[in-house]
Parts: sequence; structure tokens; C-alpha cells
Amino acid sequence: MRRGVFVGRRRLQLARSTLDSHVLRLQAAVLGVPGPPVVAGLGSAALLHGFSRLGRDPQRVRLYRNRGGPWRDADVAVLVCGLPARHMTTVDGIPSTTAARTVIDLSRWVSRRSGVVVADSALRSGVPRADLEAVLSDCTRWPGVRRARAVVAFADGLAASPLESVSRVAFADAGLPPPRLQVPIGDPEWPDGIVDFLWDEFGVVGEADGMLKYDGDPLALRAEKLRQEALEGHGYQVVRWTWDDIWRRPDWVVARLRRAMFARRRTA
Repeated sequence: MRRGVFVGRRRLQLARSTLDSHVLRLQAAVLGVPGPPVVAGLGSAALLHGFSRLGRDPQRVRLYRNRGGPWRDADVAVLVCGLPARHMTTVDGIPSTTAARTVIDLSRWVSRRSGVVVADSALRSGVPRADLEAVLSDCTRWPGVRRARAVVAFADGLAASPLESVSRVAFADAGLPPPRLQVPIGDPEWPDGIVDFLWDEFGVVGEADGMLKYDGDPLALRAEKLRQEALEGHGYQVVRWTWDDIWRRPDWVVARLRRAMFARRRTA
């Protein structure tokens, strides 16, 4: 796969998914890139750690080294940067930046929305917030660290999906009150459902899935309709939206939520 790096045919045949293919190219690059040792970084490290991200998977393998010079070819880019030992780890035998360092690096360079998706995913997978804050303390003078600090402050591991993370950013940008996430409604022993978003003061529930995951499954659709009726029976107004809604017309989603909040406030 690279000069001096050989891979068996069977191994190549098994690397059918985008993730497997990238990991294979990453392994080859770690072994075959000339110069001082390298570790996976940025999007390549995010794939290793299993973090959610917006957009397509990284096409080029991204590597770091802490000495020597940068290097690149058509498939690999090597950056030189500060890389303390506490910022490095091994994932499935591949040297990589730690989960926390990976989150901070991406949050320094990608959009706020993309950074929140990564940071929410990391917290959701069990990365301690203290680890993120420790890396921020190590990188106080690095470019983009102010953006990364804002992302970490906003991140919430209760966001259950990238859709919910993107929705949270849209709500904050529009000035909506912050909702509670993943709230059980009804009897604590037998709740009628765990809702994605809840604005307690208005009695408004937000569901960030639309009807997409029920498409083609009439039983699931009926169960969801009964669940919504149960939520409404508890006095809540339910507002739903899809990926396409929040991505292409977030103002429309926000306007529907505002109308629901205003209506509930007026009748309270």
C-alpha cells in the first residue's frame, strides 16, 4: 500500500466500508510515512474513536508528529504540532491523539455546529468533560482555542444524535431558551416516552426525528402516534422536525417552536 508496506489480498477484500478502508490506509501511513513517528489526528483520529461528525468521512489520512517537518502526498497529510505524551494514546493498535485532544483539535478548526456534533458525541461516549478542559488548558495560546472553549462549554452528552446537536445549535443561535434533553414524561416507573427536548416553562416538547425512522413501518408509526397522544394527554404540545427541516430551514423550525411557546403562555 505504501513503500515497504504490504497488505494481503484477503485483508484488502475485507476493507469494504469507508471506515475499514480509511483505517487500513491509516495503518499503512503510520508504518510507511518517512521521517519521525506519526500519530492519527483530526478526522482520522475521530474515526478511530468512533465520534459522530457532520459531512463526509475524511478522504485524506490526517497525521501529526511533534518534530521534523510536514509531509504530504495524494493520500496523506502530516502536520507538525505540539504533542505532549498525555495527548497521545493507542486505539486498536494505532497511535492516535487522545479522545479529548481529538475533540479540541477539530473544534478549533471546523464550524461551531460541526464542533458541537463532535463534542456531544464524545461526551455521550463517556469522555469526561474534565479531560476536554484539561486539553484546553494545555492549548491556551493555540489558534482557534477560543472557538473550541465555546464548543466545550455548550456541549452536552445528553444529545442523542447529530440531529439533536445541530438542533441545539440552531435554537441557541435563534435565542430560544435552552431546553432540557432526554426527559421522561409521565409516571416515573412507566413513562410514556423520553422526549428529545422539553421546555418546561411552556409545556412544549420537541422531537428531532420527524417521521423518517417510521417510514414503511405501520406498526412503528402507530406506536409513535399513540405516544404523541399520550404526551398531549399530559398537557404538552409536540413540535416535530426532520434533518431536512433543521438543515435547510432552521428558521421555520424555530418559528413553529416560538408559536407553540407563545400559544401556551397565552393560555396559561
